[in-house]
Amino acid sequence: MNLDLQQKIRRPSRPVIWLAVGGALLLVLLAVEIYHYGKIAPGLLAESGAASPNEPTEVVSRQVVPMRRDVVGTIQSVVPVDASSRVSATVDAVKVRAGDRVRRGEIIVELDSADVRAQVAQAQGVLAAAQAELTRSGADYRRYAALLKRGAVTASEYDGAHAAYQSATGNVARAEAAVSAARAALAYSTVRSPVDGVVVARMVEPGDIAMPGKVLVRLYDDHALRVELMVPDELAPRVGVGMPLEVETGSPGRKISTQASEVVPATDPASRSFIVRAPVPAGLGLRPGMFARANFGVGEEQLLSIPRSAVQSVGQLTTVRVIVRGAVQVRQVALGRALGDRVEVLAGLNEGDRVIMDPSRQESNARQ
Repeated sequence: MNLDLQQKIRRPSRPVIWLAVGGALLLVLLAVEIYHYGKIAPGLLAESGAASPNEPTEVVSRQVVPMRRDVVGTIQSVVPVDASSRVSATVDAVKVRAGDRVRRGEIIVELDSADVRAQVAQAQGVLAAAQAELTRSGADYRRYAALLKRGAVTASEYDGAHAAYQSATGNVARAEAAVSAARAALAYSTVRSPVDGVVVARMVEPGDIAMPGKVLVRLYDDHALRVELMVPDELAPRVGVGMPLEVETGSPGRKISTQASEVVPATDPASRSFIVRAPVPAGLGLRPGMFARANFGVGEEQLLSIPRSAVQSVGQLTTVRVIVRGAVQVRQVALGRALGDRVEVLAGLNEGDRVIMDPSRQESNARQ
């Protein structure tokens, strides 16, 4: 067999090539057709026959509900209390630790009082000397007054006795003030709690030097607490003093009803929020620094809702049955907030759609 004949046998003819190309195109068109008719429209999962006349239905409608917002905050003491020193002295003893509960007037810090006691003794000595001088000058003044009446002393001598008496009187007054100051300093060497409260931190230890104004123990009054909320500035027109608040803190589900008592009229440029404060009752185990969340109304809004008995869930799929032109369609829906025996519809239904409810689910919801 020559070379030309072999090439003719191996090379397919043109009709065979066109036939193969046509067959491939036919297969592609068939696959596209199958894919097109096999797709489900958005939100539509299946279509069945007509609805049963015994199944209750309801038209999807808009419902007016209160619009509420959640904000976060912190439990704070109304007036944080710092027990500080009024004198310069060495710390002898710290009687409390963080977490201790103290009563008003209870000793919490003792300072070295040796120097102050010496000052008290010195002031008392000066006072005693001043009082003795006052007694002597007073006797001289009275004697000179009697002699002046008899002409036994001159007016100048009498004036001298009078001046000495007045000077002694002033010295006694100054000495008494010095004694009072020394005794006050001695009292300041014992630091007492100014409130009934709880110790947050002890700021000094024995051996430290206490200076006037230096904080020794930090406390808070657990009978005067409040919640401090950070509210976004876009809500400023809707927030005011007296606004009802539902505060949740500590155990989930425990809510405290209160009212806004203070609205700070300035926005933090970093967080774009402002502070709203409200009192919280005592005796709930709350402590400064605890996390809090508050919920409050900011108006009303309209939204689509359907009865919960119309919702069917299979795994992660949430559906409802809808009557469309006498036929039943099963649609996937996205749901939002629970509204009692109804639920918000975010997507999948339109106002005016008629949904089918499950009577058994209605009875179950009624029992709940």
